[in-house]
Amino acid sequence: MPAAFNTSAAPVGALSGAPRDKMRLAAELVSRGATMLAEPCPQDGGVQVRYRGKVYCTSHDDLSAVTTSANVSYDTVVAQMREVLLSRLNETTAALGTEKDPSEQERLVTLAAKYFELLQKLPQ
Repeated sequence: MPAAFNTSAAPVGALSGAPRDKMRLAAELVSRGATMLAEPCPQDGGVQVRYRGKVYCTSHDDLSAVTTSANVSYDTVVAQMREVLLSRLNETTAALGTEKDPSEQERLVTLAAKYFELLQKLPQ
């Protein structure tokens, strides 16, 4: 397995109790590739984000620790790639379900097939 790379990032800011600060940190994670989840946090109903394979709640998790620095490894990149491909495959499949134009359906099927093929090539 390839060695981990240290990619230190500047801290986004200290986590305070203010909802505005927590949402700013969540937005920072989204800009770094996190996915905002539709389901609220089962513990407190807060907004959840998935980042690097883990789910964080903007209400009770310390997001400042997540945004300060990260070790990037092969496994982390594979997990991120899998998440992106699954998300795009889901979006493409949903669009295919409502598309009426046959040529656009063909384009969407081709795109979905490529996403699926890439997913199958990723290590488990």
